[in-house]
Amino acid sequence: MFKVDTLCKAGVIAAAALFSATVLAAPQFKVPVHYSVELVDGETNDLPYSRSDRTITFDGTGRHQIVLLFEDNFGTQAESRMVQAADPIVIDIMSIGENDLYTFTYDQPHSLKEAELYARTQQIELRDGNHKPLNPEQASYYILASEAGFSILRDYRQDLLSLNRLYAPRYVQGQERVMGLTTYGAPTITANAGSGFNSGTPAHISMAAPMTSSAQEGNLRTSSTSGGAVAGPQGRLRDLINLYNSSDDATKLEFVKYVMSH
Repeated sequence: MFKVDTLCKAGVIAAAALFSATVLAAPQFKVPVHYSVELVDGETNDLPYSRSDRTITFDGTGRHQIVLLFEDNFGTQAESRMVQAADPIVIDIMSIGENDLYTFTYDQPHSLKEAELYARTQQIELRDGNHKPLNPEQASYYILASEAGFSILRDYRQDLLSLNRLYAPRYVQGQERVMGLTTYGAPTITANAGSGFNSGTPAHISMAAPMTSSAQEGNLRTSSTSGGAVAGPQGRLRDLINLYNSSDDATKLEFVKYVMSH
C-alpha cells in the first residue's frame, strides 16, 4: 500500500512539473499600463490575455501580431477625464521563442496634460524580459492611422486588411466563408465586421432620416419611408445636439461613453 501511495504521489508531482514546464515554455507579451488589447493575431474574441497580470500568452513561437490602444482616466480625483489615442499601435512580432517575454517601455504620463500629449506621440521602446531592446528582426511597431479620422466604431482588423498588413492565421475573409450549422441544425454564415457602416462600401438601407442638427433641419424636411414629414429635434434635445456637434473629439468620446454606461 505504501508503495502504491508513493507511486501515485510521484506521478502527481511529475504531472505537475510537466504542466508547469509547458506553461512556462509559452511565449508571452506583457502589456504596459494604460493600454488595452484590441487584437491578437487578428482575433477579437476569447483573447489569450490575462487582465490580472496584463499578460498575453501566445499559442506558439515565431510570428505574432497585437494591436493595443492607449486609453485610461487621467487627472485629479476632483477632475478626471478619459484620454484615448485617436490611433492604436500595431506590434509585429517576427520571432519569439519559448520562455521569451516581450514588452515595451514608454514615458508613462502622470497628469492629464502629459496623457494628452503622449496620446498624440506614442513613442515606445520594445524590449525583452531582461529590458534589452529588441531589434527589427525580433519585433517592430507602428501607429495605425486612418483617413476616416477618429471613430469609436473603428474596425482595426479591417484597417489592417485594407493595407495587406494583417497577420491572422485563423481569420477567414468574408468572400471565402462557407455555410455552417448552428447547434440547432439551422444553416448559418457570419458576415465580417466590415460589411456595415464602416466598410467604405455604400450600404443600401431604407430608413427614416435620423435626428439632425438645427442647421440641417430646414433642409431635411423630406418624407420618410412610412410617409409624412420627418420631425427634427426640438427644445433641449436640439441644444444638446448643438453642444455635441461643437465639442472636440475627446469630449464627444466621453459623452458617448457616459450615455452607453447609463
